[in-house]
Amino acid sequence: MMSKEPRKTIGRQLNSQASIVEGTNVERSQIFTLKNGRKVTFKFIRVPSSEVEATTFVNQETNGRDQLALTKESLKSIIKTIKFQQFFACIGVQKGERIEILDGSRRRASAIIVHTGLDVMVTNEHLSAEEARQLAKDIQTAKEHNLREIGLRLLGLKESGLNQKDIAETEGMSQAKVTRAMQAAAVPQELILLFPVQSELSFSDYKSLLEISENLSIKDISSQQLVESLSEELDVIISDDHNPDDEQKARILKLISKASHTLISKPPKDRSVVSSLWSFDEKDKFARKRIKGRTLTYEFNRMPKELQDELDKAIAEVLNRNLSQ
Repeated sequence: MMSKEPRKTIGRQLNSQASIVEGTNVERSQIFTLKNGRKVTFKFIRVPSSEVEATTFVNQETNGRDQLALTKESLKSIIKTIKFQQFFACIGVQKGERIEILDGSRRRASAIIVHTGLDVMVTNEHLSAEEARQLAKDIQTAKEHNLREIGLRLLGLKESGLNQKDIAETEGMSQAKVTRAMQAAAVPQELILLFPVQSELSFSDYKSLLEISENLSIKDISSQQLVESLSEELDVIISDDHNPDDEQKARILKLISKASHTLISKPPKDRSVVSSLWSFDEKDKFARKRIKGRTLTYEFNRMPKELQDELDKAIAEVLNRNLSQ
């Protein structure tokens, strides 16, 4: 009789560097071996729903996940189940009275949204910033980080003094991917937040958004002005629950492109030309003339009452002399 092969495990598995430590049902622990060979023990805890947001936190430089991208729409697959069961515990490090989540920020955000508790494997041992980053990368059990999230992490490395070639070698990436990721990270946050499910954005989408942002800057138009100009139409698109995520993204991109073109094509507004009528030693004291288009304005600040009265009389006299029939 032929022996049966062991049944293959279905689904995600924890990193092979981890080993389970047998314990009671109340106290479960797990040992992770770091890249440098150091072994760190993590113990299982359950954070009550009322304490999840205040007791736990995420450092994006370590975790790598863009926390602003964790919208209710992007987390809907986790939200459906986490209130009933959490398949994988988060991984965290005790930092004083709080827990830094190295892996599981999407589960944490979902728990906050649906007001449920959070399972976390926590260590009290100190981890250096590099150890924490590497461990978070090794045990990542959730959805892969998108190109922008990778770029945000790489920008941190660039700010530490590494050039793009060094970053590519350190991260095991091509220089082309490093460039693409950094371009994605350069898109203003105001534009990224217009997309409820940001993981749908591709490199060509980020490239288009960056180009739109740069064209607006040339015209001295802020990203916020663009956002304000399309808010009503955007609400209509987002409120359509029957629209698939990829189609919703395409409609939002089209709306942004159309709105930016409209703003850029508008004729420039007349700028004010201000000239001083008198110089004062005090910074907040002035007498000046402002011309904008056909509008002429005289502006005074911190003038004594006697001077104000004389100005009123002088203006009335000039108007009377020139305009009365």
